[in-house]
Amino acid sequence: MRQTIVITDLTQMPVGNQVCVVGIGERGECLRPVCDGGFLKKYLYINNKISVRPRARIGFDFSPAKIEPPHIEDKKFDPNSIVSYGICSTTEWEYILKSSSYASVKDIYDGFLQDSSWVRPGSQTRSIATLSTATALNIQLSEWEGRLRYNLSFKDSEGIMFDRPVSDLTFRELCYKRVKRDGNPCLTVSTELTDLLKRADRAYIRLGLARPWIQPGSSEAKCYLQVTGIYTLPDYLEGRTFADFLA
Repeated sequence: MRQTIVITDLTQMPVGNQVCVVGIGERGECLRPVCDGGFLKKYLYINNKISVRPRARIGFDFSPAKIEPPHIEDKKFDPNSIVSYGICSTTEWEYILKSSSYASVKDIYDGFLQDSSWVRPGSQTRSIATLSTATALNIQLSEWEGRLRYNLSFKDSEGIMFDRPVSDLTFRELCYKRVKRDGNPCLTVSTELTDLLKRADRAYIRLGLARPWIQPGSSEAKCYLQVTGIYTLPDYLEGRTFADFLA
């Protein structure tokens, strides 16, 4: 079935050439395009131009996918079917974010979230949504074994604090460029970006559950909570996307 969605999430997967893409459909439903072999980064480009990105209207040919809760949003797609219909206006973009939003993390996951960090596989809830009226408190960047680690601490409308890893691809590429390519200390970049988020009039945080994973030392698979998108008005990225930080 042909359907157009507005892309809300573009996140880095553990496999370097794969991403996770999520969008909001015309009826307000949240959809995650999936395909055999994973959503490859090359599918983000149409005629050598980055097209599949947050705020973009993208058409897909969807078909049913095997659903494994809480990842109820999955839809199979044909990579050859991707068509770009341009970028949403700022007004349209905020409407899309609000239409998929909740005021508290508890409400997003219907009470299934445990330890403010994970949901058990099979839980009858959604895997991804927008947290509105969020307060971004601090960005923490650090290096471990030569790799950059990205975390965001924030609180929801109930005042509950969270500290979760960030998989938002554009945010990660921005941080990587500022630290690794430009040679700035992690603390400097963390402070600069934290100040940018705090100065915004409004912030929307997309939250998603990773696929089931067994942490070393544990015998139980868990779907861990992560920050899949950080959006502000005015836009702290000034319209840029991940490709703008690759050079």
